[in-house]
Amino acid sequence: MTSKVTVSDVLLDILEATGIDTCFGVPGGQTLPFYGAARARGFHHVMMHDERNTACAADAYARVSGRVGFCDATVGPGVTNLVSGLAEAYASSIPVIALIADIDTSLEHMRHRSIVGQAMDQRPMLESVTKWIGRVQKPEMIVDIMAHAFRVATTGRSGPVVVEIPDEIWAATIENYDLSVFNKHSAVWPRHRSAAPQLLITKVVDAIVEAKRPVILAGGGAMASGAHTEVAAFANDFGIPVVTSMNAKGIMDEFDPLCYGVVGTFGNVKASHILKQADLVVVLGSKFTEFNSFAWQLPCKTQKIIHVDIDGEELGRSIPASLEIIADIKEVSQQILSGLHNTNKSFSWESTGVVPAQPGTKDGDPRVAPEAVVTLLNEVFSGETILVSDASLSSGWTSSRYKVRGAGRKFIAPRGIAGIGWACGAAIGAALAAPDNTRILVVAGDGGAAYWLGEIETAVRLNLPITFMILNNASFGWIVQAERSMGISQESTFAPIDFAGVGKALGAQGVQITSLKDMDQALQDALAAKGPFVLDVLTSEQSTATVPYELFDEKAIIRETAYSV
Repeated sequence: MTSKVTVSDVLLDILEATGIDTCFGVPGGQTLPFYGAARARGFHHVMMHDERNTACAADAYARVSGRVGFCDATVGPGVTNLVSGLAEAYASSIPVIALIADIDTSLEHMRHRSIVGQAMDQRPMLESVTKWIGRVQKPEMIVDIMAHAFRVATTGRSGPVVVEIPDEIWAATIENYDLSVFNKHSAVWPRHRSAAPQLLITKVVDAIVEAKRPVILAGGGAMASGAHTEVAAFANDFGIPVVTSMNAKGIMDEFDPLCYGVVGTFGNVKASHILKQADLVVVLGSKFTEFNSFAWQLPCKTQKIIHVDIDGEELGRSIPASLEIIADIKEVSQQILSGLHNTNKSFSWESTGVVPAQPGTKDGDPRVAPEAVVTLLNEVFSGETILVSDASLSSGWTSSRYKVRGAGRKFIAPRGIAGIGWACGAAIGAALAAPDNTRILVVAGDGGAAYWLGEIETAVRLNLPITFMILNNASFGWIVQAERSMGISQESTFAPIDFAGVGKALGAQGVQITSLKDMDQALQDALAAKGPFVLDVLTSEQSTATVPYELFDEKAIIRETAYSV
């Protein structure tokens, strides 16, 4: 191309060439040329209130669309606000590219202690939450830097990348640039798919054939790989039970009787109960976080474990495996299934012993039981809904009580570093990545919601179909429960807040709910609303979603109901 344009124009050309139709950001002086160029051509640049929320939005956009998420921030305080959002994307292996501004290169000697406005050493701060940081030192570098940013974000173990652009570069002109390296495949993840050696596949097939009680444990890597059909085939074609980590919730229709749900501290007790009794666990893309493994107690080290992951660093790191495979989950699953189809093998087994009760709210508690509210969502929302859960107890209620209808990325939660305050930014990103009019359902506690209330205005401005359900117990609920168990008398509670009223003040519709009998009508009203709707549910602060490992009987007797060779 020979016409002279600005670096900001080239950035937009690259986004459009790769099929990315949205960028999230908060404007700053240095990035205004990018905003001006986007507005001039009608590119969908979503202005938000806080940079952390822009990173969360880009993260969710990537999860739902299957393409790289984009956000931007200005130098200094704009970049510091990005860190929490990028840290979640990094820990959850989500490809995000963050465009960040820097001071004018000629003022480098003024950086220390912000002699030049907003300056700081931002690159060292970002190194621990990104896969790579590129810097555009000259306008002519923009094409190569962006090409490599896409390459790093989408290959191997996906993750966030930062592209740093000095103040003088955004509006600088460039000519004779070539964008032929960019196409619709550049932003898709995973970018490459690797298969496993046939010798290892044969060993996996033999191990499954020899097993009496095999279980598939699908993790976030299976979801990222898009292995929905393959995971369901293990169950439907061979009768193998499927359990998941929270990041894989929805990899299989959770109304299927062979999909037992999420394992671990915030999971469904039925899932952990059957996992405990398996003699072979085939792990597809899970890093065995502390929460989904009961602090690395389940799967048990005495069980035979086959562990497949795209990142060899995770194999054997927290729970030892008898067989380790580095490969793409979808590819490996297809290879294993092909081998199993040649064996005529099928299973039909179920766990035995009494399944423990799911933790929840004690009888006689006068406030609304959060688990009852979340269970009710299954009856009201359709299979096309995307539920966005905040962290802490909200993740426990939704992962254990909500069921995803049909396979797909219909449930997302911040399980990387699991910081509260993620959900609203993520909901905005999910809404803009999903098909038009897809209902987005946010479930968050009042502690987490306070981080992002301003973004309700963003949802209103964009008229997004988001239902915000705030489980309001006027406290940091999980912390309060811990304080009581430790005998700490001064608890982490708040003054009452009318979140429905706050939502109305920001332009949304809303209603406060004090009893479960009012919930059904409120949900119907929320569904009928064209734009955002806030459901402020006054819930019990004593309800617990935490599943202790001690619930599971070590001496459970296995019953094989129809095992066949």
